[in-house]
Amino acid sequence: MATPLMTFAQVRELLKQRFPMIMVDCVLELVPEQRIVTTKNVTGNEIQFLGHFPELAIMPGTLIVEAFGQSASILFSQTTALGKQPGEFVVLGLIKEMRFLMPVFPGDCMHITVEVLKIAGDIALVEGVVTVDQTVVARGKLGFARRTPDSARPEPMQGVSMLRSVEESGQNRGGV
Repeated sequence: MATPLMTFAQVRELLKQRFPMIMVDCVLELVPEQRIVTTKNVTGNEIQFLGHFPELAIMPGTLIVEAFGQSASILFSQTTALGKQPGEFVVLGLIKEMRFLMPVFPGDCMHITVEVLKIAGDIALVEGVVTVDQTVVARGKLGFARRTPDSARPEPMQGVSMLRSVEESGQNRGGV
């Protein structure tokens, strides 16, 4: 394995999540505004395997999406086009075309590759591929919005329409 660009300690500094929800172990590659490659080592002693499933432990798809989202969050923390400020965080607003193609088991090492498709203001759309031993296990698109703890909540459908407008706009990668 290549020397990590960011260690677990550095990843933890960038993420709001804490145990047991940190789903990124290290960053292998990072190109601000464009892409990130991270890893998640799946171990049998993780709490989710107590119930999913006791007789055959399989990584829940929701936690694969969480690893994908956390990888995107680390990328956004290094992306000036998003304009993320201290104290701000990104929230998941859209899951699109997410496919789980193969199960992930304890002992597997997930490689998560996230590429920015579009950035417009405080909204971003990314595409990701999760592999284990170079086999694609999941892929899809996620949409995010930048928020502060005290920011006003948008109307429920306002966030959805904002993400749709980013998705349908003709802006290219990293455009503002």
